[in-house]
Amino acid sequence: MSSLSTPHDRYFRATFSRPEVALDFLKNYLPPELRARLDLSTLSLKKESFVDPDLRQHFSDLLYEVETIEDDQGYVYLLFEHKSYPDQLTIFQMLRYCVRIWERALREDDSLTRLPPIIPLLVYHGEDLWNAPRDMIELLAGDEAFHIYGPRFSCSLLDLSPWSEVKIKGEILLRVALQAFRKIRDPRLGQEDLPQMLALLAQLTRKESALEYIQTLLVYLGAASPHLTAEEVQAALRETITEEGDQLMPTLASKWFEEGLEQGRKEGVEQGIEQGQRLGALRTLTGLLAHRFGPPDPMLVARLESLNANQLQELSLFALDAISIDQVESQAQRLRHSN
Repeated sequence: MSSLSTPHDRYFRATFSRPEVALDFLKNYLPPELRARLDLSTLSLKKESFVDPDLRQHFSDLLYEVETIEDDQGYVYLLFEHKSYPDQLTIFQMLRYCVRIWERALREDDSLTRLPPIIPLLVYHGEDLWNAPRDMIELLAGDEAFHIYGPRFSCSLLDLSPWSEVKIKGEILLRVALQAFRKIRDPRLGQEDLPQMLALLAQLTRKESALEYIQTLLVYLGAASPHLTAEEVQAALRETITEEGDQLMPTLASKWFEEGLEQGRKEGVEQGIEQGQRLGALRTLTGLLAHRFGPPDPMLVARLESLNANQLQELSLFALDAISIDQVESQAQRLRHSN
């Protein structure tokens, strides 16, 4: 199965594809000597895909471009990658991705004689400290006599594992996302960490934005946490949502667990886990569509029933940012044809 189908990667992409979150990350975690040379006000997300199909199993295709302070240096690419386990070949995978980016740059401008710099940024939140190579030389067999002919390529690592000593910094959206990654396997997530994360999101000025972020967070936690329950979600929402935010309670943020995940788990026992997950994911999606665009057309719901659980979860995240129900329907058609 492609890593892009995991809830970790979907949540990472949904969060870090927001330029304001990426900018916040760079201000707080980029090495100072690099940060001082970049004009972060020029940061922009590259929409194009730089990855060929055989690399899609490894990369989430999150690439930013930023100009440098020095006029003669041009621009720099920032490559964001995420791992939930210490894959020993990660640094090689990132090097392959960088080669594709450089190849694309050369195709677009055949007059280039020097390649644009790429800063690889790796966010990790596995159960143990990161122990995989961070430099290509570490992957090469033999000794220094051979290594001098190998590529010098490394990455900047943010280790969010429970055993790391990193202090989570940043504005609300970034802090919540990094805390969610760090605590996703913690049995105390629902009782201790979720109320804190929701309280932070409730501080956002625009209530509509707060609702979107809460929904995105709960979709991720519900899909990825082995411990979170519907009761814990409801209790956390009641504890943290202010009087003005009481309207959030009957929306997807709370109903996702009640009607989707919990029913999916129950039906998973009765009808098989896979079928139960699919039904739960379908309830999640239809509830979200009803909240954003009004009750979905029965014909659309019938077409959605042909999707599997992973596709339905992916479509739910897509629907959070969709402008119209037509966009959601077009994306659903693409997912159906990808089977």
